[in-house]
Amino acid sequence: MKNEPLVSVLIPCYNVSALVERAVNSILKQDYTNLELWLIDDASTDDTVEKINSFEDDRIRVISFTKNTKKVGAVNEVLQKVQGDYIAFQDADDWSEPTRIKEQVEQFLHDPDLGICFTNYRYTGEKNGLPEKISLTDKELKNEFLNYSYKREAGTSPTNCPTMMISKAALEKTGGYHPFFAGRVAEDIQWIYRILKDFKGITVDKPLYNYTVREGSLTEISSTGENPKYNYSVQLLSKIIYKDVHEGIDILNNGDPYALKSLELDACEEALAETIKALNETHRVYQQSISYKLGKFILRPLQFLKLRK
Repeated sequence: MKNEPLVSVLIPCYNVSALVERAVNSILKQDYTNLELWLIDDASTDDTVEKINSFEDDRIRVISFTKNTKKVGAVNEVLQKVQGDYIAFQDADDWSEPTRIKEQVEQFLHDPDLGICFTNYRYTGEKNGLPEKISLTDKELKNEFLNYSYKREAGTSPTNCPTMMISKAALEKTGGYHPFFAGRVAEDIQWIYRILKDFKGITVDKPLYNYTVREGSLTEISSTGENPKYNYSVQLLSKIIYKDVHEGIDILNNGDPYALKSLELDACEEALAETIKALNETHRVYQQSISYKLGKFILRPLQFLKLRK
């Protein structure tokens, strides 16, 4: 309908040729039709560009980058071009339920002070099912992001950042991703934290987003050690937010690179200590396992014969 607010939906893409069609179609088939859909190829090396250029829908805008920006640069550039009253996001390996956009827009129309809206979600792929408990109210969301800790309480799940829809006012206030987080894994969390400092938030408690856990995704790669920055990004973000909220120091923008480097070193050391602790615990559990004890029992006679030689 022409009276409906325009929603800009952004789908950043990088080497997702096998999955991107599902993601795009889930937006094109939304019950809410007043959309502009931005397909952002961040210098893919597969045939993702060919796939996203094959869609025939006048609501689609395709932007291709020749140099990979680690998502942050590409999305920020497109955010300067969007025309929507609201801006939503969709990961290229996930998909949305048909009523997702409509139900999120309804939240904004109901509350003019709302700056950001999430939805509940379900895991797909290697990890299926609904999250146990997520933040729903403005108070719960502010507690999650303004007191950010990567260590979660038992029985709780994180807010799924790609489910977010934000108002134009929230975009104009915050400007998008902070460039410091390009190539890291906490860029969404840091931006959401800045939005929730000044705006209300809410979560639609319906599983309107399908989150894919897959080999090769950025989330999966973050645990492999291929990029060291991935391995301490959440520890660093926790410290950055604490400095801002509790000490009034915006360490990313205060012009003191040495303070930021010191905080980054602290985060790196913390992540290393946690990794060593986890490895030691894994080793301890394995030594108590039946397979380990059985292996030692089988090898004991061989060790005895070796000593006799």
